[in-house]
Amino acid sequence: MYLMLRLSGLMFLCVVHAMALAGHGHDTVSDVPKTVVLAPGYRTLSYPAPQVGSYSLPSISDAFDAPYLSSLGLEGTLHDLMDGKVTILSFIYTKCEDVNGCPLAAFVMGQIQKQVKQTESVQFISYSFDIKNDTPKVLENYAQSFRNDGAKWDFLTAPNSERLENLLKQYNQTVQISDGQIYSHMLRVFLIDSKKRIRNIYSTAFLHADTITNDIETLLKEDHIALSAVMGRVPMLVEKTPLMNKDSLTNGLPNKQPYSSEKSLAELEELGRQLFFDRKLSHNGTLSCGMCHIPQQGFTSNELSTAVGIEGRTVKRNTPTLLNVSYLSSLFHDSRESKLEQQIWSPLLAHNEMGNPSVDFVVKSIEANPNYEIAFRKIFDEGITMGTIGQAFAAYQHTLIAADSPADRYLYAGDNDALSESEKNGYGIFIGKGRCSGCHLVQSNFALFTDELAHNTGVGYKKTMTNNASFFTAKIAPGIDVSYDVNYVSPSAEPPPSDLGKYEITEVPSDRWKFRTPTLRNIELTAPYMHDGSFQTLSDVVRFYNQGGFNNPLLDSLIKPLSLTEAEEKDLVSFLRSLTSSQVNRVVDRALQEFSPNSVSID
Repeated sequence: MYLMLRLSGLMFLCVVHAMALAGHGHDTVSDVPKTVVLAPGYRTLSYPAPQVGSYSLPSISDAFDAPYLSSLGLEGTLHDLMDGKVTILSFIYTKCEDVNGCPLAAFVMGQIQKQVKQTESVQFISYSFDIKNDTPKVLENYAQSFRNDGAKWDFLTAPNSERLENLLKQYNQTVQISDGQIYSHMLRVFLIDSKKRIRNIYSTAFLHADTITNDIETLLKEDHIALSAVMGRVPMLVEKTPLMNKDSLTNGLPNKQPYSSEKSLAELEELGRQLFFDRKLSHNGTLSCGMCHIPQQGFTSNELSTAVGIEGRTVKRNTPTLLNVSYLSSLFHDSRESKLEQQIWSPLLAHNEMGNPSVDFVVKSIEANPNYEIAFRKIFDEGITMGTIGQAFAAYQHTLIAADSPADRYLYAGDNDALSESEKNGYGIFIGKGRCSGCHLVQSNFALFTDELAHNTGVGYKKTMTNNASFFTAKIAPGIDVSYDVNYVSPSAEPPPSDLGKYEITEVPSDRWKFRTPTLRNIELTAPYMHDGSFQTLSDVVRFYNQGGFNNPLLDSLIKPLSLTEAEEKDLVSFLRSLTSSQVNRVVDRALQEFSPNSVSID
């Protein structure tokens, strides 16, 4: 009987979702995709939920207030609803067809609703951003499928589009519409305490009734509110299923279309590789891309905190890794580019990097080599142009794929033995007490380990505003450092460059000292860390975040002291090391292959 109840519960969810799809433009249930990898929230939790009261949830920020129109047609404000209660808030729309989107949020909230008996201390709010279609009547009909007797679950919408836009901006909710009715949005569910403070934010990968219930109990215990016993949790029957073969190069990365070039891809990739390692593409013929993005050093430079351009010119930022760069839509530490085809021109033309004075100078430098002229003409009718050069570089960078790490096999291929106990503990800290996943996102079926957004952690502020060190350490050769008094060289030295991060692109004051969240994939191989290479080890980085970053007036609200123990810090570092791909050696070997006799000479 117990097994039948579990089965019927899951089948009911699937049938309801299929009916919803059929009612929104699908003629038959057969139109619904047959294979859907369900998010972890539908499954049994794959790791022990943190014990209630054994951890704290630092305040992220105050919850934002906004007016609402309820499903009963009543008006009010969110702060009035939240006052004195622990609140779970999600943003939805009733026509959502993504089973791992709004339906997931409703399902998990429904499970929590069943598990928590003392409903007077906890409430749920589903706030629709589809004010055109989700009228109070529609919301009330929708709500009947989710409410239990006695539980408080409000379904709300905004009174007008202006109020809605302000609310979504405050909660960092990006909503896009296509085809006139289908919304695209990033699922984020907010845990708000009785004092109207945001204490946790859950993405798809971490939305699970067991962990959120424990978070709620922890907050109630913190407020000295007695929470009644939790009802027996009903484990989901959906097991972790492999998304792809364990040996797949892209295991753990999102599905994406192959590089969209109609040209001979193998020849284009090889041409891009030759350009990547060609020193003649710099102004004085001494520096190639591969001399900063060194294949054997994670396609970055382990020996230098910040890069060095032609003639030893200073670059103020650390060289970012190029591994898996084709999966990113935010490039450079300040997110100033979004396309690889365009990205290459920044270092080619930067005075302190490759130093070329103009696009035409680069084009003519390449045209001067007849072998390049032949290679480009073979692939492109137009020959060597700004656009075709960018395409060649991009094609090669699209081959720098390195996934299938032990963490990927554990998270996405169902291999429970892929991680050690320390690494598993570290993963629990990563998504829980350590709050790392708030910026380094992990989705239900893939992980880029970045939100691709810019944040102020205090590193840039500290270096720009408080750096009064009198001694400086310089690396003069691998393994050989020398320290010297800055006062001895300052009369003949240029002033150190200040770095205001994203502000230098947007000129928006609140963007000062914000830098893009880097991917954590292969992080063990890409030291030193941060945008300025100021931390040499992963332990240094973890300690920095454990103490709450460096305080400044624009510090990101997600950065708070973590109170990790020394053992927890070590476990977290162990997990970060488990993100190293099994494919890195393959990518490096390919990069270092000798060029064929018929290829372009780059001597």
